[in-house]
Amino acid sequence: MRAWIALALLATACGYRFADERAVFGPQTRHIEIRAFENRSNQPGYEQVLADALAEEFTRRGALQPVYEGTPGELVLAGRIDAVSESPRSFSSVALAVEETVELRVAVEVRRSGDGGLVWKRDDLRLTELFISSPDPNVELSNREQALRRLSSLLAERIHDELFQVF
Repeated sequence: MRAWIALALLATACGYRFADERAVFGPQTRHIEIRAFENRSNQPGYEQVLADALAEEFTRRGALQPVYEGTPGELVLAGRIDAVSESPRSFSSVALAVEETVELRVAVEVRRSGDGGLVWKRDDLRLTELFISSPDPNVELSNREQALRRLSSLLAERIHDELFQVF
């Protein structure tokens, strides 16, 4: 118990404090507008899945409240989905795919809504996820969709983390 108290006193004495994410962009910046990404991939409707994952991530973290397109926010997050590609990863002894990977490539930027100033930009974010292949087309589709949802969540986490690492 005494060790914890000593550690706490030492940490505060040296000026160590936890960073307040709410203060990163200034006290007047409380909302981020999440615009639907331009979808250049072969996955129709995937831009909405990604927008939902981004909104969920920003809501969960709480530093910036997400608002959807049309509602003004102090920051604007937009981008494009360049590709969603799928490839076999491993095969069974009879040359059937057992595992497949799905790769997501996106470009993202965050700008200030007032002056359009660039806050953060990434032109080529890439993430991959494994999923189990199946000879049943319904199971294959379901596994692939779940992998895309996991990728969306991972991408949303990465965008949030990288945005706050800039400062």
